[in-house]
Amino acid sequence: MDMGFTNARATARAEEIARQTKTARRVLVARSALRAVPMNIITAALLSIFMLGHVEPMAHAAWFVLVTGAALLRLGTMLRARRADRAPTDREIAAYIAFSALIGTCWGAVPLLVGPMAPPIVSQACALVISGMVAGAVMTSAAEQRVAMAFAVPALGLWAAALAFTGSVFGYLMVLMLGAFLLALRGLSQAYSQTLIDAVKTNVELEETRRETEEQSRAMASLAERQEGAARAAEEHARANAAILANMSHELGTPLNGILGMSQLLDEAGLGEDQRRMVRRIRESGETLSRLVGDILDVSRIQAGRLELVLDDLTAREIGDRARRFAGPLAKEKGLGFEVRYSGDADRALRADETRIMQIVKIFLANAVRFTETGGVSLGIDLKAGGGDYAALRLEVRDTGSGVPESARDRLFDAFSAEKVDEAIREAGTGLGLHLASRLAELMNGRVGYEPTESGSVFFLELRLRMSSKADRYAENERLDLTSRRLRVLAAEADPSRRSVLLGYLKSFNCVVTCAATGREVSEALTAAAYDAVVLGLVLEDCTPEDAAADIRALPSTNSLTPVVRLDPDLELPLRELGGDIYVRAPVSGEPLLEGLRRALESDPTAAASLRRIAS
Repeated sequence: MDMGFTNARATARAEEIARQTKTARRVLVARSALRAVPMNIITAALLSIFMLGHVEPMAHAAWFVLVTGAALLRLGTMLRARRADRAPTDREIAAYIAFSALIGTCWGAVPLLVGPMAPPIVSQACALVISGMVAGAVMTSAAEQRVAMAFAVPALGLWAAALAFTGSVFGYLMVLMLGAFLLALRGLSQAYSQTLIDAVKTNVELEETRRETEEQSRAMASLAERQEGAARAAEEHARANAAILANMSHELGTPLNGILGMSQLLDEAGLGEDQRRMVRRIRESGETLSRLVGDILDVSRIQAGRLELVLDDLTAREIGDRARRFAGPLAKEKGLGFEVRYSGDADRALRADETRIMQIVKIFLANAVRFTETGGVSLGIDLKAGGGDYAALRLEVRDTGSGVPESARDRLFDAFSAEKVDEAIREAGTGLGLHLASRLAELMNGRVGYEPTESGSVFFLELRLRMSSKADRYAENERLDLTSRRLRVLAAEADPSRRSVLLGYLKSFNCVVTCAATGREVSEALTAAAYDAVVLGLVLEDCTPEDAAADIRALPSTNSLTPVVRLDPDLELPLRELGGDIYVRAPVSGEPLLEGLRRALESDPTAAASLRRIAS
């Protein structure tokens, strides 16, 4: 079946090459006719001057009329095809060949009309003209060899006959030269014809390749679209599942808090030693379950895109103090030592999410205490000033435990399903906690890692954090407190989830927010009322954000001057000013959004003053 398909395809290609070659030949012949006809008439007129007095007047006139008429008729056969912008038909080509043969005969008859007694100058002129006309005819009609030979054979044949009639050796030599000349012209015509065939063949193959490439591109685009749809559906399904799990926080937290609270009350109720030991076991199990549920919910929130960072001032010493309060009792209970070591300025304030940083540190410390039987655990905190307003923070937890098996190290921070957890990983105590630590670090643009040592293990967290100062602007956990008036902001975004995020941030700034999903709603809102600023999201239902921004600037009122803050997912910097608009990188977070609003409102003294009071 494949062989038959290949043969059929080869046959179809050969037929297409033959068809296009035939068309190309005829089109070239039709084009050359426009140049060949005037050349025949003009050359005939010039040669007639030399023939005067050496040819019978009637024969001379008949010859000129015949050459001119045949040339015009020859042109007429091609004019219809040229005007219709098409290749000549078989009938038109046949007529063109016939008239070409007639013209060639007329040119070949010139030596017979002049005769051998003509002056040398006339004979030389005739020889020069005939050879030139034959060469020109072959060159202009080389694409169609039949036309070229129809002109050349009678022209050179009659000329050779005239030379042979002289009976001289010179005449016979000239006949041989004319024969060689004809063969050379024929070879030239064949070479040109083959070049044309090769060019057409290449063109057909290129066209076929282009067509196949387009078909493959369409197929790949269709496949990519289907794969993208499947991936989008899978992602939406995963997000939906994660959202469901994230929404279970209250339902799971309420009974767990009840269990922990009641167990604490029982522990303080004066029970006997055995009862207190059982209550403590219940309480410890409940706390373990609470941490596990919290980890699961945090992972699900990250997957659903619902976990946000809350920035606040934080020092390395505060991290160490909280770590000591958490891990000190755990280590003491197992008879282990615990210490915190500082390097750098431990009292330098940083802008960071303390809760999430401590969550990672607690995961590392809990694992270190759990898998260390002798020796101790330590937390090292290293703070180094980086470029500009940023500092590099490294937190490392060292232990003297058994370490992590080499087979488990590559997958240490991955999320494992039950069937994937081998004994080495299970013994290492890895799984959800370390995976959550990795995801939280990524959320803060940092990284976590593991380093084996001779006496145990080192788990570390590295972050690049902005240093705090009095000039720090509004942070995400702070709230606006306007003493004069609340800012009116128009938020435009068609996607419900992104619109909710924008609305949440702007309301947390204590702004009065109006939402729009289309460019038309934006224009109508600005026409109906005045706003301090417009925040354009990534998607609008009826236009692009660029069109919406242009429509705002085209409003026939002072509302066209309303400051615009636009979200841009491709922005490299958190914030950028371009073309009079402020761009904030998406996905958006509170601090860059507030800074963008502040810059946008610099031209409004009242609004800018409000923001300055907020940030101070």
